[in-house]
Amino acid sequence: MYPQWAAVLGHAEAQYGLVGRDEMRVFHVTDRMIASALDDGLLSRVAPELFRVRGVPQTERMAIAAAALAVDGAVSFGAAASLLRLDARTELVPIDVTVDASVQHPRLKRVEVATVERSLHPIRLHRFASYGEPLVVVDGIRCADAARVLVDLAGRLRPGEFEDVFERARRLGLVTPEALARRFEVIGGRGRKGAAKVRELLATTRPGPLDSKLEGRTWRMIRASRLEEPVRQLPVDISARRRYRIDFAWPGLLVAVEAEGFEWHGSRARWKADKIRTAALERLGWRVLVVTWDDVTHRPEETLDRIAMALAERARLVAAL
Repeated sequence: MYPQWAAVLGHAEAQYGLVGRDEMRVFHVTDRMIASALDDGLLSRVAPELFRVRGVPQTERMAIAAAALAVDGAVSFGAAASLLRLDARTELVPIDVTVDASVQHPRLKRVEVATVERSLHPIRLHRFASYGEPLVVVDGIRCADAARVLVDLAGRLRPGEFEDVFERARRLGLVTPEALARRFEVIGGRGRKGAAKVRELLATTRPGPLDSKLEGRTWRMIRASRLEEPVRQLPVDISARRRYRIDFAWPGLLVAVEAEGFEWHGSRARWKADKIRTAALERLGWRVLVVTWDDVTHRPEETLDRIAMALAERARLVAAL
């Protein structure tokens, strides 16, 4: 083995066992050395100018990194959503990679759709005339930021799924409604697939990111009904040192709706904490209604009737005072 390989292996370790021909030349590795390493099985080719070091396990992250490195671009759409951990139910393969069409990319002359080896995933290229947008580096891989990913995914996701992904991005601190609106305006929504979904989301979003998909479903259920729109994520001071946040609240009537999903409230300790929380709110005069996933997905009309009855009862009490 040539002495230069130690430096090559160290560099490849930082990018999932992948290394490009140009990167190896920085370490004075010649084309003849690369050809010899391929013959000896020390390297395998995953794209015309990109190689994988022997023995490195093939993972989803490697495939995404390989797609970006193969064309010197930034992953976008589903691959970027995966990197950003947005929990978007959209296709990952082929891996979408975006490049600036106004810049000469020498690798693009040799790499087109579906040219990576079968051991990794095919690439789908997107060329935009002005890709001068913010990029982020996640797990060492360049990708589009959350605002751009949301605009792109709007055309691939159902409205409820799109809103859930947006709320998750808000919870993770990756986007705000204002940032999404600015990006949508810059990109241009006229004629874009999914533009109507983005406009609808921006028109109906409210302060306070929702904490779960169940809260998202509950919010959409209430919003589609004839009920007065509640306040989302209302902070309530229980004492000088304790503050709770109500999922959905009608503060004028002291009615609260709490969405409790098993993934969040499934442990006994969590269940006990919920009971303490509910008791504290009730001592302050709140009427607390708990809704579950089944309530929202299988019994929405009954659930809405239950909320409406609680609101009507409180309204009568307020009127009687």
